Amino acid sequence: MSHEKQLFRRRSLGGAAVLGVCLAAALVNLAGCESRGSKRESLTEPEVKRLTQALKPNRPDQLVVCGETITWEDAIASLPEEATSGPSLKERLQRAALEMPLREFIEAHGRLVQDRLNKRISSIVLSQRAQRDLGQNVDEKLNGYADLELRRFIFEEHGGNGAAADAALQKMGMNRVMYKQWRKKQILAQHLVRSKDTRDRPITYNELLARYEEIKDRRFVREKVFQPRLIDIDVAKMKGEGSGGDALQQARRLAQELRRRLDAGEDFAELAKRYSHDSRAVDGGLWRPRNPDSLASPYEVLAEKAKDVPLGQVIGPIEAPGHFFILRVEDVQEGGYRPLSEVQDEVRKDIMDQRLSAMSDELDTEIAREVSLVDTSRFVVYSLERFYRQVRRLD
Repeated sequence: MSHEKQLFRRRSLGGAAVLGVCLAAALVNLAGCESRGSKRESLTEPEVKRLTQALKPNRPDQLVVCGETITWEDAIASLPEEATSGPSLKERLQRAALEMPLREFIEAHGRLVQDRLNKRISSIVLSQRAQRDLGQNVDEKLNGYADLELRRFIFEEHGGNGAAADAALQKMGMNRVMYKQWRKKQILAQHLVRSKDTRDRPITYNELLARYEEIKDRRFVREKVFQPRLIDIDVAKMKGEGSGGDALQQARRLAQELRRRLDAGEDFAELAKRYSHDSRAVDGGLWRPRNPDSLASPYEVLAEKAKDVPLGQVIGPIEAPGHFFILRVEDVQEGGYRPLSEVQDEVRKDIMDQRLSAMSDELDTEIAREVSLVDTSRFVVYSLERFYRQVRRLD
């Protein structure tokens, strides 16, 4: 028998004794089977029976957490919230299994699989706690929510291509049923976080102002904006146009003539369409809004000439290397920050999200503490061994 097969057999037999456990410590604390602060002083008889059965180590390839079964395939699957671009966890593990000896494979990827397993356990604990708080009558609403999320996944993320959506789910180690179940757990967990937040107090102006100052450089910067309408007479393109004089003089005379016509009331956009050499002439010389500091030569002169000039006022002719410009500023905005009065709703939401995130972190820490009381490391080893053997077709 090969060394890898012997190692697999020893570890599998040793792991069987600790598999099939429920998070017993979580019964006393948050864990979703019973929590601190609950109005009930003891478990009901059906709960005791269910949890007693869950403590029995049935099979070495399953971990039972509060009555829900996690298989070794679940331990290997990617989490739904992880990005689907690039190789999935399963694909990366397959490649590594073909390149490494078993012991090295387990040492290299055990932490990664353990982290994912802990997240799955936390999800079960959270959702069961929230399910208990909400009651069983929420099943219909949860199923409706999960159906909506699945349709959104198919139609919004995959353009209505069911086969592509199924392929993406398969890449994550899931199917449609598993995806809907994960979405249901997500909304239940969110409810638990919100219901646990006892600090749902009014947000004061000082809180708004302090948070605004913290995030304004990331969220509320208002760039300079400059939007010109331009007639651009390009000297190089004047050669051969008209008679007499050189191209520079022709360009200057044309620019002066166009300015007189504008002052006489002719339409700027129509003159730009007919006479401007700029590629935006077809749009009546109108440029898209831009930061004036981004203008390259010879156009940087436009922003400088437009300073402190009222919107709609015609400027020019402006002489620049190889060009004569006639300019009208359609829009301008100084740089700075969007004021708090304009963004206070966004800041308020950010504060609420911050409070929710803090409560979520507290719950995660509490659950992680309970999860750490249960040794799942042998199940992780078993899962990696089983996967390794499957990839290498050693079963």
